[in-house]
Amino acid sequence: STGIAAGAARRAASSSRVRPRAAAALGPLTGEGEYWGEGGGESEGEQAAASATASSVRPGHIYFVATPIGNYDDITLRALRVLRDVDMIAAEDTRRTGLLLAHHGLGGKKFVSHHEHNWRASAPELVRRARDEGLSIALVSDAGTPGISDPGAQLAMACVTAGVPCVPLPGACAAVSALSVSGQSGLEWVFFGFLSQQGAERKRQLARVAGETRAAVLYEAPHRLLSTLRGIVDADAAAAAPAPPTAGARRVLCARELTKVYEELFRGTIDGALAHYGEDGQGVLRGEFTLVLLPDESRQARDAANAVEDRGDTVLALLEAQAGAGALLSAAVRDVCAATGAPKREVYNAALAIWAKI
Repeated sequence: STGIAAGAARRAASSSRVRPRAAAALGPLTGEGEYWGEGGGESEGEQAAASATASSVRPGHIYFVATPIGNYDDITLRALRVLRDVDMIAAEDTRRTGLLLAHHGLGGKKFVSHHEHNWRASAPELVRRARDEGLSIALVSDAGTPGISDPGAQLAMACVTAGVPCVPLPGACAAVSALSVSGQSGLEWVFFGFLSQQGAERKRQLARVAGETRAAVLYEAPHRLLSTLRGIVDADAAAAAPAPPTAGARRVLCARELTKVYEELFRGTIDGALAHYGEDGQGVLRGEFTLVLLPDESRQARDAANAVEDRGDTVLALLEAQAGAGALLSAAVRDVCAATGAPKREVYNAALAIWAKI
């Protein structure tokens, strides 16, 4: 179509304007997903011919491009190629993204805004321009991977609904970076992102975080860090009664200013973090925090013990019902094992005691 052809012409013109620094860093292109470095198998002439026409983007596609969370060098070559070649960049903060591109020698790009205050209008417009005009568009957030705690999620859903291809480009993510150095050895973890600032909803979310026994990851602003940590302890105390609360002793990693000059990783308990970042502590309340609450092992053990006790009560009740109905012991054991998942030996021993009274 005319729109797709026009988009291809704009991409070709954009590629020719790339500064020498960026061109040297990115190297010649053979197409999406391929890269020739020094010592490649193709001749210089073949490489030049291929790079003159090749592009890392496709018409009518929207690319979700991960950008650095602090250190400008934490960006992939593929991301730079896509940012260079797209017709348009939709940015949560156009100024910040402009500084990133300037650092890598990429300038002259067309920007539009896509953020939490305008996404209801910008998402359908971006989809329309990709679908109807054939534009290739890159979406970038302030930092990290789009769609994670930002309005990129709404654009992805709009793409799915309209049938516009959306392409993920993996890269930096504060949650995964913090989790990787947290010492969390389990396979399961839960991401809460930024908690609500509204009273009732925030209280409900804090209760969910406090009650989550798996590793939990959340983001927090410096002026709300202490309030959030205290809120988790208070929510746990309210839910645990009459059992003793465990949240204060729960291990936590407070990762501040990840990948930046003043990066800090505090490891300890929640009570220890409250002391460290409190009025008399040594911690610095500046910059965004990523919190990793490690699994609550004491609560996991308590919950497991309660589950076993509850299962035992259920087994006895089912066996007594079977016995009262005149069922054979073997059939009752088989049925109760299937219903509860309890070990056969446990059910059989309980059944022997009940059937002995019949």
